[in-house]
Amino acid sequence: MPRITQDPNLAERPDFTSGAYDAICTTLATAEDTTREAIATCLADAWDVDNNAKKDAWAVQLADDQEAEAEARLALETEEQNLQTERRKEEEAEKKEKEKKKPKLKDFVVNKPVKDTTQLHPSRFAIHKLEDRDYVELHYFTLEGCTEAAKQDRTIAQDAFTFTKADDTLLLKPMASHKPSNKIIPDEELTWQQMSIARTTLLHHMGRMGWPEQHIVALAEFYLNLESHPMRLQADGDTVLLHYQAQVRREWHEALCNTSDEPAFDISVINNRCVETIAADLWNARRTEGVLRSVKHCYPRHTQS
Repeated sequence: MPRITQDPNLAERPDFTSGAYDAICTTLATAEDTTREAIATCLADAWDVDNNAKKDAWAVQLADDQEAEAEARLALETEEQNLQTERRKEEEAEKKEKEKKKPKLKDFVVNKPVKDTTQLHPSRFAIHKLEDRDYVELHYFTLEGCTEAAKQDRTIAQDAFTFTKADDTLLLKPMASHKPSNKIIPDEELTWQQMSIARTTLLHHMGRMGWPEQHIVALAEFYLNLESHPMRLQADGDTVLLHYQAQVRREWHEALCNTSDEPAFDISVINNRCVETIAADLWNARRTEGVLRSVKHCYPRHTQS
């Protein structure tokens, strides 16, 4: 259907009874054998039917135009959004690329003060041992051990390296991570306070080195159970438990690294029979030492004149 260019709602029906239509009305009336007025009425009705049809077509045309305009507007908006999205992606990609080249800085909490205490930092040798899941003495995690590590870090060049052997291969490793302390105090000879400080530092750095949470929790419970153990109420009870923790922690590490199929024991469970055995051994050793001192006192060595 040809496009309608004018709104048919604005069209006015002609007056077919006027003089302008006398000739056609007279001709049609003669041909149809009817009156001139009847012909005028028929012409008016025919015009109304045609105009109503044009009105319907006009309404459809308007709806089609509005739909086409909406689709065109939507397509334009979609294209603009796509362009904006593409530009935003490019900007974000450029921003990320720039961020990669910047030094990384962690965020901070507003009004959060520095901690009351500073976390102790053991030597790189001790950290290297933890990374390799090896046994490492508690001394490295005491206040004295961490103080020594700080001094050692200042005396060993950061870029100093040494050769190590692994699987018949020579590897170049940082010297600080392979230099043990020459002032190590065995675990059983630590004071209770030194052990308490060391265990907290040890557990913290085990977490940082990615130890399984189950192992960290078990070791933490081990030390908590020692803190509340009834043996501490006995004379020299702390000494007994210090010997127990030194022996058991080493055995636990050996069991964890053992290549056999037998699973390791749960270190958090205190073996009271083992505690009693250690207490008896220490008491017997002390009694023997006392007897030897008494013998030396009663029978002093004679000096030659």
